[in-house]
Amino acid sequence: MDYLHDSYRSMFSKLLPSAIGAMLSETVASLIDAIILNHYLGPDMLSTISICMPVYMTVNVLSMLIVSGGATLYAQSLGKEDRLEAQRFYTCSIVLMVVCGAVMTLSGLLFTRQIVQGLGAAGAILDPTVSYARVLFWFMIPLMLYQQLMVYVRFDGAPFLSLLSTIVCAVVNLGLDVLFVGPLGWGPAGAALATCLAYTVALLINACHLFQKNNGLVLWRGSLSAARIGRLLKTGVPLSITQLGMAVGTVLFNVRIMQVGGSMYLDVYGAITQLSVVAMALYEGAAQACQPILAACFGADHRGRMHQTIRYGFVMEIILMALATALYLLGSDVVVNLFSMEEAALRGLAVNAIRIYALSLLFTGFNTMIIYYFQVQEKEVRATGISLLSGTILPAVFLYILTALIDASAIWWCYLIAQSLTLVLSAWLYSRDKHAAAAAS
Repeated sequence: MDYLHDSYRSMFSKLLPSAIGAMLSETVASLIDAIILNHYLGPDMLSTISICMPVYMTVNVLSMLIVSGGATLYAQSLGKEDRLEAQRFYTCSIVLMVVCGAVMTLSGLLFTRQIVQGLGAAGAILDPTVSYARVLFWFMIPLMLYQQLMVYVRFDGAPFLSLLSTIVCAVVNLGLDVLFVGPLGWGPAGAALATCLAYTVALLINACHLFQKNNGLVLWRGSLSAARIGRLLKTGVPLSITQLGMAVGTVLFNVRIMQVGGSMYLDVYGAITQLSVVAMALYEGAAQACQPILAACFGADHRGRMHQTIRYGFVMEIILMALATALYLLGSDVVVNLFSMEEAALRGLAVNAIRIYALSLLFTGFNTMIIYYFQVQEKEVRATGISLLSGTILPAVFLYILTALIDASAIWWCYLIAQSLTLVLSAWLYSRDKHAAAAAS
């Protein structure tokens, strides 16, 4: 793929299925995964997975920090026609990921019981959770390298292989879950092993690209330097903050919802959380499809092509988010049935909440695209600010204000208000940056 000369629409259409597919396949697999484990091992297994979720979140945050920074600078260097520097950023990010994975493996294996106890495991679920987590910690390096290599393979012109790896990962994970937990009876450790082996297989599929003639991912000795590492981490902060902010925001909402609404409202929020992950695959996928094109254009100082690309990205966000909004508005009853919310009061609450949440998606799509626009230019303060405001700070502020002034029913309006207010700021910053670039040229 020639990010500077090929049609940006054609490249976007090739990158989009891989970006969306990667996130959607993992999301769908995790949902079905939970159903299978619940069937064979009972509800305690879901508690074990829930307790270990911060481990997965830590992997995602670190992976996003390193790969989003490294891959952006990789594409920038390609735009500058400096392939050697691109490969040095690739090498730097791979080494950093291996080091982080090794540290997590070592610390996790040494302090498994203390870690899961700190995350809330106790009583009857303590030992199963320790068994699950211990297997997980053995596979930290392949889990982190899978996410790393998947993005680089996509950026290096093999988006289909990247998409294929995610599909195979989901299928293998589900198949091994049934085998290990069901007939073999390996319990929680078997469930963790199924997940880890599936991601290892997906990693090996992506690694096949490294042996192709058109492979541009080459490791170079001497690539590590303080300046290169610092720039890589700084560039990756905005998107990793997005992942971290979502985790923090979810905890804040869980606590507040239990205070003002109780378990029924928390059940509804759990359903909306699952819907938000599906929607995120769409709006993040569109932004990720634009990311390498924008980064290469910025590296080459092709501002005109850069703004053409992001305008096209905005159009795609409108189409995808309008589709998601319509599906959630019109299909809220179907969604409620999927989550087995049959009680009349719970059902009515859930339908109303889903419809209000759906209205926030158009604003979310625009904000996400603008975050990526600033991230590829290494304008970390603006990208991080928009990310924190839209995903964590404003939702949390309005959560406490509205529930104090009104009642628990105001919970569902928080994200809509937060995303719309953030869009005012992000659109102003985007317009200001665009005019400044035009004046400079």
